[in-house]
Amino acid sequence: MILMLRKNPKLFIEEIKISHNFETFESMILQEKVKFTFGEVVKAIEDFHDKYCIGKGGFGKVYKAELPSSQVVAVKRLNMCGSNDIPAINLQSFENEIRTLTNLRHRNIIRLYGFCSRRGCVFLLYEYLERGSLGKALYGIEGVTELGWATRLKIVQGLAHALSYLHHDCSPPIVHRDVTVNNVLLDSDFEPRLSDFGTARLISANSSNWTHIVGSFGYMAPELAFTMRITDKCDVYSFGVVALEVMMGRHPGDMLESQLSESSKSMKDNAEFLLKDLLDQRLEPPSDELAKAVVLVMSLALACIRTHPGSRPTMLYVAQKLSA
Repeated sequence: MILMLRKNPKLFIEEIKISHNFETFESMILQEKVKFTFGEVVKAIEDFHDKYCIGKGGFGKVYKAELPSSQVVAVKRLNMCGSNDIPAINLQSFENEIRTLTNLRHRNIIRLYGFCSRRGCVFLLYEYLERGSLGKALYGIEGVTELGWATRLKIVQGLAHALSYLHHDCSPPIVHRDVTVNNVLLDSDFEPRLSDFGTARLISANSSNWTHIVGSFGYMAPELAFTMRITDKCDVYSFGVVALEVMMGRHPGDMLESQLSESSKSMKDNAEFLLKDLLDQRLEPPSDELAKAVVLVMSLALACIRTHPGSRPTMLYVAQKLSA
């Protein structure tokens, strides 16, 4: 048996484990190529000791686990009991969602190794990225020394491609629902990875897709306050906010308020004034081709934060324009 398995590694494809008892330690889904167990992860962080915690969010904590194999894994702990949204999700649909996310393959989406249910919590296992969040880089010393205009353009473009993949290349489409600078991670080359799929929702054409309000204030599309209906245009709005924040070096709160009160036409008329005054003042103004690219990003970002969802572009359109 051992010799057969060594000669036929494809047999390991059946290692994906799905338990029917959601509340047991054994309830898990792991990718077939993962070379560690959830038990090893728990042991590495001493049963979720606070000294291994590297971040906190609205849905739980994130831990850094260094395994004996020298592989480093990020563990997100979602508290099911404390969430207003997750307990309403049927067990089977939640497992289907996680199974879908484990099959995502995109250079700008963080790799999800799998999940495990234990003690009323759900644990999501991700690849670990050393540079941390875009927010940390943007507002730390790296925001001046290493996040130049070319790097910022690269980050915005990568995020656009990640969302375009979720909306247009996945079946059914996936809406992230919480796109923020803190949910975009950076690798050693500042290549972005969209992360935090704890609130992601599969969008069905035969479903109304109504939901509790989920997301981060300052990034949520305004229509959610009135309709609570999730569409891909919610992600488009959040992307626009993040793109503006990356270019401006600060959250565009005042601009979002003015966008709600002013027409798109008046915003367009003042675009030249806004661009000069709103770009990150910590950097030298961009020039030549970089300046043209920055103008393009700003114009697309403004289109993405339009008040009416139907007037916003799709992420496929945005990604194609940035690539061109």
